[in-house]
Amino acid sequence: MKRVYVIIKSILTVLILCQAVGAYAAPQKGKHYDKVEDCFTQESLGVEKFFSLTCRPCWKLSTILPTISEQSKQPIYQTHVVFNDVTRAAATLYYSAAIQVKSLPHDFVSALFLLVQADASVAGSTLTSLFHRYQLTPINQLTAEQQAQVRVQLVRAEKLTAQAHIMQIPTIVVNGRYKINMRAHKSIPELSETIKQLAERSS
Repeated sequence: MKRVYVIIKSILTVLILCQAVGAYAAPQKGKHYDKVEDCFTQESLGVEKFFSLTCRPCWKLSTILPTISEQSKQPIYQTHVVFNDVTRAAATLYYSAAIQVKSLPHDFVSALFLLVQADASVAGSTLTSLFHRYQLTPINQLTAEQQAQVRVQLVRAEKLTAQAHIMQIPTIVVNGRYKINMRAHKSIPELSETIKQLAERSS
């Protein structure tokens, strides 16, 4: 009798867990995400993380992006916000590197976060050394063509920051349509599932 009770209890536990998962089978609008009123599907890169090198939570999120990308089965692109002089300066630094390679090394981006967020002012020689270490041209040595490419990225970033009404960072926007509410998710798998399902929607 006791064994039967244990079995029944185990089955009930599994059913409860299944219901919990099922309850989150579809992310809820207004809770897990909001629709971007002025969507930018044509300009979207897919799943985009809006961030700033000046933002500490953005730095922390960057360390788990590979896990989120793997679990959601989606590549996650990074767009540096531009909404004031401070973020513009940081974005200029970021894009001066981003235009030079298809994908910036994670260690390089982490070092940029560290330098920008350091209490002491970042010495130009330190940045130059960092860029050279990863075989990148330092920001003060970019060609006219590269500088033009940086300006194009800055214009795009500033436009989308305003269009998506990015009020806090980090923020993830999917397909230019859905802005994810980060705090509504209790775990990385839950956040990844939201990204996955929203990415698979066509509208």
